[in-house]
Amino acid sequence: MDKTNNYRIPFILALCGLGVWLFIMALGGRREAWDSPVFWTIGLPALLLMNAIAGFIEPDRIILKGISSVCLQPVAMMVKSGEVGSMFLPGLMLVLVQGLFFSIGGGAGALIKNKFFIPGPLPPAGS
Repeated sequence: MDKTNNYRIPFILALCGLGVWLFIMALGGRREAWDSPVFWTIGLPALLLMNAIAGFIEPDRIILKGISSVCLQPVAMMVKSGEVGSMFLPGLMLVLVQGLFFSIGGGAGALIKNKFFIPGPLPPAGS
């Protein structure tokens, strides 16, 4: 993969994570996506899968990718509510914990790529 822009995949993850968050908010009809039961059945697996794919594509900086996938959630919550609520700081901490949790998906994708898809040494020519 081209290493000229090391933040391309985290940026795409941030936008996709925001899209999942907004979709779950709209689908569940709740002010915050994690208040909706749909988040736990659709949103959580989708974010884990996104991070696994990102970890497979680029197996380094897994924690950055996990946090990137949730970094725009506080912005969506502020825009939706129109204010910075009293639970904003605990919400930021929960977003950080979620990002670390989603890093597990990225680690799984990186493990799969490194274990099964990176070719080993080539046999000598003529053998």
